[in-house]
Amino acid sequence: DVPALVCRAKLAEQARRYMEMMGFMLHLAERKETAFSKEERNLLGIAFKNVITARRVSWRVLMANETQLSNKVSSLGDHKSTDGQKEMLKQCRLYRGVLEKEICKICQDILQSLQKHILPKTDPSIAALDSQVEAFARRSYKDVRGLEDDLKRLFSGEEAGSRILRITNAENVVFYYKMKGDLYRYLVETAADYRGVTSGEDINMALCWYYVSREVAKAHLSPADPVRLGLGLNFSVFYQQIMAAPSRACEVAKDTFDEAVLEMPARGSVTFEDSSLIMGFLRDNLTSWTKENRRPNKQEGKT
Repeated sequence: DVPALVCRAKLAEQARRYMEMMGFMLHLAERKETAFSKEERNLLGIAFKNVITARRVSWRVLMANETQLSNKVSSLGDHKSTDGQKEMLKQCRLYRGVLEKEICKICQDILQSLQKHILPKTDPSIAALDSQVEAFARRSYKDVRGLEDDLKRLFSGEEAGSRILRITNAENVVFYYKMKGDLYRYLVETAADYRGVTSGEDINMALCWYYVSREVAKAHLSPADPVRLGLGLNFSVFYQQIMAAPSRACEVAKDTFDEAVLEMPARGSVTFEDSSLIMGFLRDNLTSWTKENRRPNKQEGKT
């Protein structure tokens, strides 16, 4: 049963049927008694990336159309805008809602599998750490700095530090924690309302899982490891796009880039190409965000 599901996932990838590929991998997570291998983990990652990316692109198209239509109707007023324009705006909003529910369901399914099957089998010792992080994420904070301060205190303590050091399958743990951060970020972007929570709760969850993933990565992975670099890239994007905090985004991206430069793998090694590609993304983002940060009267948002 397990080999068959892996084969089906590979065939679905080749056929570019990524939703079915993701279904095979989530079924595998439920049926398999042991942790995912690196190959299986990467299959899940490929399915997740393609399924979510396609829908996020569609959502952005609909949002752009909706904004354009709304501006046009508003500028013309009720008397001058046509019934066709108003109907198109109405249907665009309804269709966007359908897509947001779809994104929400996908994110929830993956989050449930990560929590119930994938992470416990990857390393049972992280259960206590997960509970602490979840508790912080569910607290009410005046702004995100309060949560960041609590996380800093938690991971500067001896208990949390020793739990991180005891993690035995660190690369996979970092990969899955990063995935949880990504999923909550996508929920903030598109679908928070459909989960019956405020966007602030999803922001807290995203921040917590990116943060704990970074702490595990610092303890176990090389700064130039592609998984750690990918985490730094996505964490910085979270600060830029969700938190509207370009200074913090630049800080995370720069730290990630500078630390990796010193330990880049040799050209031609297995990870060189992946690491170099992510380094390029970090460099491009830093260039763009630094320019934005230099604009006059630029203020950073709070949550």
